[in-house]
Amino acid sequence: MAEIEEPTVDVKLFVDKDKKKVLFAESDKEFVDVLFSFLTLPLGTIVRILGEQSQMGCLDEVYKSVEDLSTGFFQTKACNAMLLKPLNAASSHCRRLKINVDDTKPRAVYVCKDTSCCAHGDRAFSSFPAAICRCGKAMQYAGDALEDDGDLALAGGAREIISLLKRSLISKQPLTALYFDDTIRNDDADLYVLPEQQNDADQKLNIAKIKVLQTKKNSLLYVEGDAEFIDFLFGLLSIPLGSIIKAFGQWPPNGCVDNLWKSIDHGSGEGSVRQECQSLLLSPKTAPFCSGAAKVLEVDELDPTLDVNCCFKCLKTYDFAEIGRCRQQYYYCRDMVKITKLCELNPKAPKGGNGNGVTYVKGGHMKFMVTDDLHVLPLSLSTTLQVLCDANVQTEELEEREIALTKFQVMEIQRAALMGRAALSTVLLPPNRPKKKIKAET
Repeated sequence: MAEIEEPTVDVKLFVDKDKKKVLFAESDKEFVDVLFSFLTLPLGTIVRILGEQSQMGCLDEVYKSVEDLSTGFFQTKACNAMLLKPLNAASSHCRRLKINVDDTKPRAVYVCKDTSCCAHGDRAFSSFPAAICRCGKAMQYAGDALEDDGDLALAGGAREIISLLKRSLISKQPLTALYFDDTIRNDDADLYVLPEQQNDADQKLNIAKIKVLQTKKNSLLYVEGDAEFIDFLFGLLSIPLGSIIKAFGQWPPNGCVDNLWKSIDHGSGEGSVRQECQSLLLSPKTAPFCSGAAKVLEVDELDPTLDVNCCFKCLKTYDFAEIGRCRQQYYYCRDMVKITKLCELNPKAPKGGNGNGVTYVKGGHMKFMVTDDLHVLPLSLSTTLQVLCDANVQTEELEEREIALTKFQVMEIQRAALMGRAALSTVLLPPNRPKKKIKAET
């Protein structure tokens, strides 16, 4: 049996072999489209496709924390999937690329198959399995919301593109590093200080409360936070790369992926990027109901409604594969409404959409421990003793502070999470401390 030829894109590199440096690349739109698609990728997707070795500050630890937490700590089973395999709002465009590095499943549709369901009038669906209808029954798969585009590009021939993505996150010369197959490291990143930002008056509203456990010598051990604070950290995984760059105005200085964003926003891509695609790249949306981090960073969410070309009863009965029956003359369908607007259930809300469903993890009296590198654990006596043992400190050396975080401080923690392995101490240690240089993970 003949082997299937993997998709490729042609790129011509102009190389200074003496200096071992790529001067520039020449290519057609297929390669440029693949590069621009990086901006649509949620950070959680990037961490996953890079094998949790993205070296993006603390994000690998955040991702691992979600993986390690028992599902019992989350509001619903869907919360875990929303973070580990976040929906790409531009997936319909990415699926048409010659090489698509995002292997995340497109927006699926799960509905209650009971045609006499008491909640039939809700026209409810879910994008995630294990969702529960308001009637109490489990929703079942009805197909994907996207139309079939025929043969679509898969990630399998994409090894070099994935490597280029990683290098663009942590290197100033990713093409040179890729061509000469340099060892992937933080380019060689110099130590750098977290840049200052103006604390605007409208950002002074307190939005989360935490407790900081530190030594009297200004060494942070961990932070104790509730579900709301954890949401600001976990929610980063659902934010697309382009929206991160828009929110902070740049990418950490050791990378260069923000040049893709700037090439569109600053007009050098004017005329070469379709108008309708510019917002998908410069302000990509998150999946519906992400809340938390998306609200702080002012990132829009995908519309939770979905139009299907049939009545709701036929969708329940025949799925997407045969919804055309609803419009065929020989098929007896009494419902005169042949276009149905589905409304997505909040996947965070248990019991068929009831309950607050605001945060990914359960609230109430539950507290979590967050270490300086943003590893999240349930707060318990055993985890506390382990941290104290690892730090080799005595209880008399410790002090505890309570902090009401402002929106500005939360954003600074999120920004620091992308830059290095000491996200909390970089932002939360007292202002009279010496400037602390932080270095991304090696």
